[in-house]
Amino acid sequence: MNVMKLFQSQFQKYLWLTGWLCAGLLFGGCSHLYYADPNTQTPYVFPGSGQTAVAGTQHYTPPVASQVPPLAPVGLPPISPAPVNSNSGTTTDLLRTGDSITVTFSDIPPPGIFLVVQRTRDDGKITLPHNVTLLAAGRTVGQLQNDIRAAYVPNLYVDLTASVKSEERVFFVEGEVKLPSRLPYQGEMTVLRAITSAGGFTDFAYRKKIELRRTTGQKLMINWFKAIEDPKLDVPVYPNDQIIVHKKIW
Repeated sequence: MNVMKLFQSQFQKYLWLTGWLCAGLLFGGCSHLYYADPNTQTPYVFPGSGQTAVAGTQHYTPPVASQVPPLAPVGLPPISPAPVNSNSGTTTDLLRTGDSITVTFSDIPPPGIFLVVQRTRDDGKITLPHNVTLLAAGRTVGQLQNDIRAAYVPNLYVDLTASVKSEERVFFVEGEVKLPSRLPYQGEMTVLRAITSAGGFTDFAYRKKIELRRTTGQKLMINWFKAIEDPKLDVPVYPNDQIIVHKKIW
C-alpha cells in the first residue's frame, strides 16, 4: 500500500514538470514566429506596405511590365502584309485602243519637240517623233510617261520629261434606243451592254443589224439575237466608238 502511494506521488511530480516544460516551450516559441516565414534571414516585404527591409536583406521585386514577354496567340499564324505592286493599275486607269492621248515634251534643248495628239491604234500602239513607236494600250498614264522617257534617254537626248494626258472617255449610242446619248466610258463595255445603258431598244429597232463604227473607220454589224445566244459575238466597245441601231423596214 505504501508503495502505491509513493508511485502516485512521483507520477504527479513528473506530470506537473512535463506540463510546465510544454507551456514554456509554447509561449517561448510564439514570440519568434519562425513558422510564419521559413527564411528568417530574408523576410518578405509586401510592395506598398510601407515597411522597410532590414539592411543586407533581399525581398521580392515584381517584374516590370516591359520585361514580361508577350504571350503569342495560340493557333494563329503571323499575318504578313500583302505585297504592293507600284506598277499596277485598276482596269479603268489603263489606256485602251481608241483613246486620244496628248504627249507634251519638256527639258530638252531647242527646237524641242512639239506636242503630239494621237489616238491609240487597233494594235494598241502610238508613234511619236523620231519614229519612236510604243505600246500604249494596257498601260497607265504614269507607265507610258516612263516608257517614253526610256525610249528617248539616253539614245536621243541627255534628259527629257514627257507628260501624258488622256481625254475623257465616252462612247455614243444613236438611233432606235430609248435614250440616245453620249455616255461615259468607265471600263469593260460591249454592244449589248451599251444599248442597255441607253435604255434599251424602241419598238421600231432592227435588232439583226446593229452597226458599230470605230474611230479608225472600221464598221461591224452585230446580230442581237445571235449575240444573246453566244456572248463571243457581243463585240467590245472602245472609247469614242459609235453604235447605231437602225429602224425596221416594213
